[in-house]
Order: sequence, then C-alpha cells, then structure tokens
Amino acid sequence: MPKYHPNTRFTDCWASVGNITFYHRDGQCYFRTKAKPVFPGTSHQQVQLSIHKRALQAWRNISHEEQLEWNALATQVKSKRPPYDHKTSISGYNLFISAYHGYASIGDEKIPEPKPMPDFPTLSLKLISSTVVGKTLQVKFKIEILHASLHNFTIASRIQLVNLGAGTNPGKMRNHQAELKDDIATFTIPLPQSDHKSYTLHMRYFLIDRTTGYRSMQTRQSETLSLYNS
Repeated sequence: MPKYHPNTRFTDCWASVGNITFYHRDGQCYFRTKAKPVFPGTSHQQVQLSIHKRALQAWRNISHEEQLEWNALATQVKSKRPPYDHKTSISGYNLFISAYHGYASIGDEKIPEPKPMPDFPTLSLKLISSTVVGKTLQVKFKIEILHASLHNFTIASRIQLVNLGAGTNPGKMRNHQAELKDDIATFTIPLPQSDHKSYTLHMRYFLIDRTTGYRSMQTRQSETLSLYNS
C-alpha cells in the first residue's frame, strides 16, 4: 500500500479523485486504485443500504429549522476523519445519520431527536476466555469502566477473526453487540470452518447511547484466542 508523502501544496489527502482513492490507517495517509465492485452486495450489505436510504429520507423530511438545530449541535462534535487537527467538526447531517444508524444497530430504528452529545465513560475490555459453543465462538471480556455505569449504553464492536498472527482487513470486519451480565461482556461470533485451535481476534469496540443513538469513539484491540469446547 503506497504511502502518500505531504508536500508544499497538499499536506494531506482523502476521498477519491480519478482512479485513485486516498485512505488513512493509524494516522498515515495511503492511496490505492479505486475499487470497482461488480457484485450487488451481500444480504447484510443490502440491509445496511436500506437502513441508510431510510435515514437519508428521514433527514429530508425534517424541517429546515430542525436541520439548523442539528448543525448547531454538530459544531461540538469532533470529526473522526481527516484532517486530524482537532479543529474540524462534523455536519448536522452527519450527526443525524450517525444517530439514526446507532438506533438501528440496537434494533430500535427511529428518527432521532436533536440532543447534545453525551459524556461517554472511559471503557476498557480485558479478555477472559474464548469457548466454542456449537458453530459459534463465545468470547468473554471483563468490563472496566471508570466512575460510571452502563445503564444507558450498549457495547458494540466491529470484529474480524483471522488465522493466528494475520492482520486485519477493515472491509471484512462485522458488527456485533455484546451480551452484558454484571461486569462481563460476551460477544458471540461465527466459528470459521477450520480445525485451528488458535486465532487472532481484531476488534474496534465502542459504546452506543440508547437514549440518543450516538456512538463513542472506537477503541482498537487485538487478542490471541485459544479455543476451548463448552
């Protein structure tokens, strides 16, 4: 993956131009040939596309006054995309769409109301065990959270299970929600069709506020899993 080197004219690049797509990984800018998929998408991708289309229509249907209210709220939300100078914010449109998708991901798809971004608590997950249950793998983590509770939050993650030591492919990560019990978070993911006894789990976990649909910043984590049968 070729790295983009800043110069006096362009200090950073993102999105696509012509046949080239610029993207960022770990704060570094790279570029590649623009993808030209010819397949219509998996069933999961089609479902997500349908949700996104409904979110777009919902934004068009709200009043201009409410859109301006979303714009005002969004000025306090830092962008997760470049440039990484902590001076840019997202748009009200992006904040609305993000909240809509947040609700949909927890099975409560609805039109969000303009509300300030909550203060998300600091969360960390410590691996406890990984157990084979039927054709699934149950991965348990101990929840560590500072001076707060998870009463209004759901723990979600983008997850990819790969051969031991292999890197991650962000496009192949899939969304999963944790089952919460006391201070334990359990993710149940499909088990690969192989006889390997160890894997590497790549994850990007975050919190979803169930009252607003907003999502916290992601935390990246990778774990080596040794499989045990239940």
